[in-house]
Amino acid sequence: MKLQILVADSDGRTEYHLDAIQNILEGTEFVIGKHTTNLNEAVHLVMEHEYDILICINRSPEFIATKLLHMTEEFGQRIPTIVISEYDDSQRMRECFLMGAVDFLSEPVPADELIRAITRSSEMIHMQLIDSEYEAAMDSTLSAFAESESLKPILEKLKEFLRSIDNQIATVEMAADYFGFNRDYFGRYFKNKFGITFGEYYKNFQMTYAQLLLQTGQFKVMEISRILGFSTPDYFTRVFRRYIGVSPSEIKRNPQLCRICQEDS
Repeated sequence: MKLQILVADSDGRTEYHLDAIQNILEGTEFVIGKHTTNLNEAVHLVMEHEYDILICINRSPEFIATKLLHMTEEFGQRIPTIVISEYDDSQRMRECFLMGAVDFLSEPVPADELIRAITRSSEMIHMQLIDSEYEAAMDSTLSAFAESESLKPILEKLKEFLRSIDNQIATVEMAADYFGFNRDYFGRYFKNKFGITFGEYYKNFQMTYAQLLLQTGQFKVMEISRILGFSTPDYFTRVFRRYIGVSPSEIKRNPQLCRICQEDS
């Protein structure tokens, strides 16, 4: 799935041709989804979450980049933004960076500089997705346990542990150490509280997390294998198929196979 780019232009003049950007993006994982010369429409489109990256072409007499960055931030909708300016203006550049712009490029923009800026934006999106889906996997798997006042402190500590080992494979020893218990006692303690072993819970968490990452359409199976800490993509695929019943590639091709999606619908 290609990342969608929204291009906002202050007046639509032709000093920087839209087809020039499209030519630069040819053969990449990025595509221009829409071009607008209306500031309010640009803000609305960002609010609708239909686009992944914003390219703002900043021209006189109305330099819209800072306005656009301010308006989107005001509504709590930050989007990776690249500013292209007809001037090499250090003051406007500083303002844009202070407001969170990924890059500020002067016309004419070399193709490699634009690709690097868009790639950095893509990496930011991936990190945000990784964090949000990790949290979603925690919430989904922990909510499966019957809530009671006595379990709340344990569930909170378990959530803190999972956050502390983000992007590592957890072990019973690591969890026991975090809880301040020895391995054997922690194993009995966890099974007594939740009815399953820590290993069973953690594998369920991993497979839930993997499904959530797959259904975004933004990650390759190889990337997800690495994110989850598996030694090889083949090993990850074998484990995933054993637990979910289909391969990661099948869910990537058809997100409706995702168990989490089925439960939410």
